[in-house]
Parts: sequence; C-alpha cells; structure tokens
Amino acid sequence: MKYLLMILVATFAVAGSIQPELLLDMAQAARGEVIPVVVLVQGDLDYQWVQSATAGMTRAERQQFVVGALKANAQVSQQAVLESIAGEQVEQLVPFWLVNGFYCHTTPEVIRNLSTRQDVRYIERGNVGGSLIEPVGQRDPEPGQRAVAWGVTKINAPAVWAMGYEGEGVIVGVIDTGVYYTHSDLGNNMWHDTPAGYHYGWDFYDNDSNPMDTYGHGTHCAGTVAGDGTGGTETGVAPSATIMALRINYYYGGEATWVQAMEFGTEHGAAVLTMSLGSYTGVAFLREAEEALLLAGVVHSVAAGNSGPGGGTILGSGDCPPPWFHPNQTYHGGQSAVVTVGATDSNDNIASFSSRGPVTWWGSVAPWNDYSDSHPLIDPDVSGPGVNVLSTMMGGGYTTMDGTSMATPHVAGVMALMLSANPNLTVEEIDQILEETSIDLGAAGKDNTFGAGRINALAAVNAALGLVGTSEENHAGMEAGGLVISPVSPNPVISSAAFSLYVPSNGDVSISVFDVAGRAVAQVHSGQLSPGSHSYLWSLPENIGNGIYFVRATAPGGSAVSRMTVVR
Repeated sequence: MKYLLMILVATFAVAGSIQPELLLDMAQAARGEVIPVVVLVQGDLDYQWVQSATAGMTRAERQQFVVGALKANAQVSQQAVLESIAGEQVEQLVPFWLVNGFYCHTTPEVIRNLSTRQDVRYIERGNVGGSLIEPVGQRDPEPGQRAVAWGVTKINAPAVWAMGYEGEGVIVGVIDTGVYYTHSDLGNNMWHDTPAGYHYGWDFYDNDSNPMDTYGHGTHCAGTVAGDGTGGTETGVAPSATIMALRINYYYGGEATWVQAMEFGTEHGAAVLTMSLGSYTGVAFLREAEEALLLAGVVHSVAAGNSGPGGGTILGSGDCPPPWFHPNQTYHGGQSAVVTVGATDSNDNIASFSSRGPVTWWGSVAPWNDYSDSHPLIDPDVSGPGVNVLSTMMGGGYTTMDGTSMATPHVAGVMALMLSANPNLTVEEIDQILEETSIDLGAAGKDNTFGAGRINALAAVNAALGLVGTSEENHAGMEAGGLVISPVSPNPVISSAAFSLYVPSNGDVSISVFDVAGRAVAQVHSGQLSPGSHSYLWSLPENIGNGIYFVRATAPGGSAVSRMTVVR
C-alpha cells in the first residue's frame, strides 16, 4: 500500500500547481470522496497601478476603490475556471475576491483537471487545521475592580483620551466567536447597517446576520478594543471606536470563513481588523488575503499564538510578513497587512505562553518561499498586555483571561486611536509608528520574543499627529487623472492576458494590441466605459505568434500602454 501511495503521489506531482500535502490527501481519498480545497486563480492587482490610480484619494476612498477593483478582477479571471467545473462534483463552493480564488469540496479528479489549466496558479488544502487561539486561563475578576483595566493604563491610553482621541469614527472588525452586542459596555459602540440597528456585522458560521457570541472569546476581545465602561470598568483602549462583529467558524479548519470575514470588514469600511485565530501551517490563501488587505489600506492585528518558547511557534496569519520592516529585519521579501502580537504581563515580562519567532515560509513554491531558514522573519512585531486581562463577559459583567488573544485587541485599540488622530495613515505608517514607539524589552531592537517591544499608545498617537498632512501632501504630489493601465499578468503570456484599466471619467475608450512594428493585431474593447476600475482577461487569438506586443488604451485626452511577451 505504501509503495502504491508513492506511485500515485509521483503521478500527481507532474501537475506542479498542487500542494504536496494535498497530493497525499488525494492519494488516500476513497473513490468519489470530496476534499476541501482552495483554488488560486491567475491575475492579481498590480501595486504600482493601484498607487497611480488612487493618487489624490483619502485612505477611505482608496479602500473602496481597491474593493471594487479586486471584485472586478476576481469576477473576470475566475469566470472560465468556474465554468469549467459546472456540472462536476463540487460542493460548498465559496468564491473569494480578496483572494483571487475559491473554496470548495471536490474530487481528486476535478482537482487534477483544474491543475492542468493555465489560469490556475495553485491548489491547496482548504481545511488546514486553524482554529481559535484559546485563552490559557480564565477566572473571575479580583475583588475591587479598578475604574480602568490595568492593560489600558499600562499602555497610556487614558493620556490619549485626555488629548481628545478615543477612536471615534474608526470601525474595528473583530474576527472571532461573535460579540455579545447587548452588553452594557459594548451596545453603544456596535456597528450597524440599518437605521434600526438590527445588524452588527455578519455570522459566517451560520451564514446569517446575527453575530451574537455564544462562546465568550469574541466578547472579551471586543471589550478590550472598545468597552466604554458603562458597567463600571473601562476595559477598552479606544472606548469610542465602532465594533463590527464578524463571527467565523472558530473550530478546526474554518479558514475560509476567516477570509469571508476579512472581505466583509474591508467592503463595509473597517479600517482595522483584529483576529485571535491561528493555523499551524503556512497557508498561501491566507497570505494572499493579508497582502490584499495591505493593498486596500486595512491594518490587521493578529495574535502570535500561545505555544510558548522555542522558535517557530508563531501561528498563521501571524506568520505573514509585516507592512513595514524594522532595521533589524535584514531580508526584505513580501509584505502584508499583518502586525503580529505577543503577550506581556503587568511587569513587562513576556508571558510564558507567548509564541516566539523566527518565522520561515515553506518549500520552493514562489512567491511564498521568500523567508527561509537563512533569512527568516523576526516575529512577533510588537507585544501588549495579555496576562490577567479584565474585559467584558458574554451575558454581562466582566471576566479575566490570559493569552495573546487578549494582547491583540490592545494593539487594535491603539491602531484605532492613531487613526482617530490621523485618519489618512497608511498601514505601513501605522506599523512603523507602533514598532518605533514601543517600549524596547528583552534584547536591544526587534527580537523574536517581544518583537519591537510593548506598545505605548501615547507615544504612538503623538507620532501619528506628527504625520498629519504628510500623507495628503504625498498623494497631492502624485499626478492623478488620465488612463492608468496595469502590467499584463502573467508575463510572458501563454494563452490569456489579464490586466486592469483605470478610467478617470466617462467616455469612449479603445483598447488594442500592437506588435513591435506598430501594427494593430487585435482589439480588446471599443466603446463607453464608466469612471473607475475595469478588469480584462483577453484570450490570445490564433494569429498572435510569439514575440513582443503592446496593449494600448486610448481615450479623449490621453493613452496608456502595457508591454507583454507572448510565448506559446
């Protein structure tokens, strides 16, 4: 049997876009058995194209632009792939747009067929073992509760409130077990999308509009973000921030719902996301989602995990690279929106359970192999109060918990304070400020125990205020207006060319393909286009041979060109 398994794995391995662990699952599957997978499709938004197209926009405007562009890109590039599996044995299909791909349960035969397509990048396990990062301990509050929880005071949040900044106007998406939204300390700060206030987020576990917490973990985290003290104790770092409850599958293998929650938060205006969940293996689709959050300008506070000492215990998405690289980080690979958080106690000691770096990214599959044993990531990025943390309890009142889950919403709360002081901070600026203003603990500089240090809300907000106007001036210095076309992807092109076009105003637009001699060889589009982002997936006609070509978009007032190489 073992020998047969090796033969089957070797046979499947010729399709290089299948994750090795998934190949084993396929080899062991019974005939007709369906396997949970995520299929990643070719075609991503280009960072420089987004930068050019969003010049002059505010942070919030850029976020909505990127949401629309990601949706358009996913719809166009996934269409042919989804059509190819129509009628096949495919169950529980969930298309994504934050990640260009989809989740489903399907058979090994369908997986093999998908892996042969030129428009499919990679297929990996969809049930990879992630779940809630459970608290290390929980207990009743100590007698004589203080007016302000110790962690909130420790990071100097009350001094920020005295300056007039409490997180007002900032939506924080809490990706967790839900929120007990009728709690006296949370009810006034809940997000809603109807005048009557019936919706407080979304429940991706039960797929309905009632994200009520029935477990308790999410309510505790939400209270650390924005508990307003109505019940007697101020537990929230940003007591005027808005809480969006995003209830997910917090048991084994619910990562697809994590991505759905990120999508909902990003689409509905959350500037900050906080997540105390962890996957035990590097997951390509989670990293893709975190990179798209960076593109959209949404910062993500993520728990490191409670696996304790010993390098390499950081969980995913905490294993994703940060938005900004500390000078101690000598190797610069990919980036994402993730700020990974370790836990400290009231004496600024590292918690015994707090997970430690370094972090590596696995295998030889590009682009997810950029942090190796010789060039690992330093993780966590920062630390926050995570031992004996008092916060809101499901059903009302307060409870005390320990864990990096408790430290993570402290960081999210500071992010909200920073954005209330300077709404146009970029994700990179938020991370840089957090790291540079943290209280350095442990080894000098950034290390794999504390990260850059324990967060300091007052210093972070003062630094954020020092950048007021800087982001707007930088954007204003960029030339907005005119057509902007993205690079063609993939390049070289084998069968289909994907690209995006930004159109500043309504009008007639022509998109044509020219050879190196300047002769028009094909037309992609001709006619009216509305302002905004437009995505295209152009199938090469038979008369297009190998060589260099140019995709040119022309409209009244200007044109834009992107180069591509065809290799058949």
